Amino acid sequence: MDILVHLIKLAVGFALLAYGANWLISGGASLALRFGISSTVVGLTIVSYGTSLPEFTVSLTSALSGSSPLAMGNIIGSNIANIGLILGIASLIRPISVNIELIKRDLPLLLLTTLLLVAFAYDGHISRLEGMIFLSIGLSYTIYLIFFKKRKIVAVQGELATSNAKNYFLIFLGMLGLMAGGSLSVNGAVFFADYFGMSQRIIGITIISIGTSLPELSASVVAAFKHNSEIALGNVIGSNLFNIAFVLGATSIINPLSFASGFQLYMDLALVGIITLLLLPIIYSSRKIIRMEGFFLLLLYTSYIIYLIIA
Repeated sequence: MDILVHLIKLAVGFALLAYGANWLISGGASLALRFGISSTVVGLTIVSYGTSLPEFTVSLTSALSGSSPLAMGNIIGSNIANIGLILGIASLIRPISVNIELIKRDLPLLLLTTLLLVAFAYDGHISRLEGMIFLSIGLSYTIYLIFFKKRKIVAVQGELATSNAKNYFLIFLGMLGLMAGGSLSVNGAVFFADYFGMSQRIIGITIISIGTSLPELSASVVAAFKHNSEIALGNVIGSNLFNIAFVLGATSIINPLSFASGFQLYMDLALVGIITLLLLPIIYSSRKIIRMEGFFLLLLYTSYIIYLIIA
């Protein structure tokens, strides 16, 4: 009976994720068009932050309940999944174009925060001070983007204030759907992971990180089908920044994280660093992610997941 209940939770969760992603993308893309904001900035803020709320909820709950390996595995696994799984699938659907501002501003910041994550987590501990560093980076980045958007909104704000009500409602409805869908999906996934006796670390990196990344996957796939490929890439970069700066930052400030150091942790940190660094040559080569490159990212991700399961 429990298995049937959790199967229903997964099905309902997946449906909410799909509908929530569609509403969020529709509202966000329309706002970008009306306000003259680039779709990349929308992906980096509204879409990426909204779709990262499941990671925040799961990691904070895990840390407060004393399951730091689960919280850390969720963050590392989600960032690996965002690049390998999500960008891989989205670029297979349609090659992803890259905005020049993303290359100059957002990708370098993601690389910096990822390298800080590797350096700080190497000893198996994330302190409050390190969490404050992450959080300050996230807040500074968000304030900058808000200021950037405001400069473009001022010129057209008056005439579009009423017509944007529907778009704001779609964004709000989409976030609710994504949060509820992510929660139900992860709840069901955790049940089945426990049923098969998986460790907290593997649960975090595989089942839970995939579950909490489903909103990003849904949003990016919908964006690719709707010819908004910049949103797909901006969503992934923004989500990974959010996961490190806000999720890890806030979680470790509230409750410092401690987890086992050693070969397995170093493998996880090495992969999240390598797969993030791989975005540099991929993006700089042609300023787009083509299908072959997306297939390589997907192959790298699936190979690591298989290794974790059978190792």
